[in-house]
Amino acid sequence: MVRHRIIYTDPDDSGVRIVTPVYKADQTDEENLARVIANSVPDGVTHRVVTISELEAEVVVCAGRVFRDVWEDVGGALTVNMTRARTLHMNRIRVVRDAELVKKDVLFMRAIEAGDTDAQATIGTEKQTLRDLPATFDITTGVDTPAALHAKWPSELPARE
Repeated sequence: MVRHRIIYTDPDDSGVRIVTPVYKADQTDEENLARVIANSVPDGVTHRVVTISELEAEVVVCAGRVFRDVWEDVGGALTVNMTRARTLHMNRIRVVRDAELVKKDVLFMRAIEAGDTDAQATIGTEKQTLRDLPATFDITTGVDTPAALHAKWPSELPARE
């Protein structure tokens, strides 16, 4: 028995949906797929059925699941909407940047309590650099693939695990 996945674009939010059928032993593959499509894919929505290995090959092209939220099913293949991927990536950068700003706030308060004006000035500069990241960090120039975008990360932030 070949296991399949059903791919369609959700008309409500334009996101790609991948349905994993639950197979019933008393039904053929075709009957199982027809049942799942009838129950899972909205009426009138174009869908396609792929094998797991076909899906995995498409996911590799999309740089893994890193940009899963911005996949599109275009011309019978999964692709990454790079405009939306850049927005998603910058939002992820902002989350890490915000956490770093909170850490700097603690250090700044300790410097104030200690009366260390040199540390206050240094931390103030570091905080400004972090605040400026969304405006100064370029994720467009030379970044035309999902893998290249994922690899682009500000040196001012901790490395991702």
